[in-house]
Amino acid sequence: MKNKERDTQDRRRFIKTATKFAAGLAALGITREEWNSIATAAGQTPGQQADDPHKMGNRPRPSAGYGKDLGDFKSGIHTMTSAGLERQYTIDIPANYDKNTPHRLMFAMHMLGGHMNTMVNNRFYGLKTFAERDNIPAIFVAPEGYTDQSPWRTRDDKDHIFFADMLALFKDKLSIDTTRVFSAGFSYGAMVTYSLSLDFQKDLRAVACFAPANWNIYLPPNKHEPIAFYSTTGTNDPICKWINSDARQEGGKYCVLGHLADNGVSVPREIPLATSATHVTTEFQGTKEGYPVIFGSFVGGHSDSQRDPGSEVNWIYKEAWDFFARF
Repeated sequence: MKNKERDTQDRRRFIKTATKFAAGLAALGITREEWNSIATAAGQTPGQQADDPHKMGNRPRPSAGYGKDLGDFKSGIHTMTSAGLERQYTIDIPANYDKNTPHRLMFAMHMLGGHMNTMVNNRFYGLKTFAERDNIPAIFVAPEGYTDQSPWRTRDDKDHIFFADMLALFKDKLSIDTTRVFSAGFSYGAMVTYSLSLDFQKDLRAVACFAPANWNIYLPPNKHEPIAFYSTTGTNDPICKWINSDARQEGGKYCVLGHLADNGVSVPREIPLATSATHVTTEFQGTKEGYPVIFGSFVGGHSDSQRDPGSEVNWIYKEAWDFFARF
């Protein structure tokens, strides 16, 4: 009788533990199948506790495409239907792609007057050059905008649906580290990246916005979830201004302040701005672990290409890469 009671208690404890484990996976947005892939890739036994996906230095979390052959999915221009629209993107898969290695996934969003081929030609805001230099496995994607006479949509969420559809496709077909997905953009590309940062905090590990604006672009309701955020704005930018309207909280300043608040920091008394030819970059203190916020200021206009006196390095692209590479 005692053995039966003990067995019953053991079963109840097992069910309770399994239920908590399943609930924990669900809260992180992970299916049981994905967790088994994660555990296998990390050398764990399925059922062991997963890393916090935003803990610095966390183990890679492989997508469903881990271990799959590429088949006919190659680098180049692809077309897909999303939200009733025919959309295109260019994907760059490294020549030495390894299906058994989870890769970083980096989106490069083009600016006004630019296209997806612009991103290819400037090596995805220079990020591909740094990835190759540092031998970090990464896949780059340049989506094409221009579906509503603007670089990116201004009145509805169809660009967000496009992003979600691409992400789902790449996770299924490619070996992606689902905890290291990034987006970067300049001007309108920064604006759509900022828009995504309000909606895809659980999918994007970090974003980099070069001259963002929070007007003349579709903005979803902010989920107010933390996300790692890097941005730059010139003190004299006449287009994507540091402050466009205090009353409406429009400007690059308010993009920074919003993410600071979502990342656990109260409004700082002052945000340092550059006053000389040398830029000023500030990493704000007190953010939640794994969710840094960094702002780079320079004396100048609407630009994503800036060099300090005596330097040949575009510090904007370099700092963006350094920001992404820390995760």
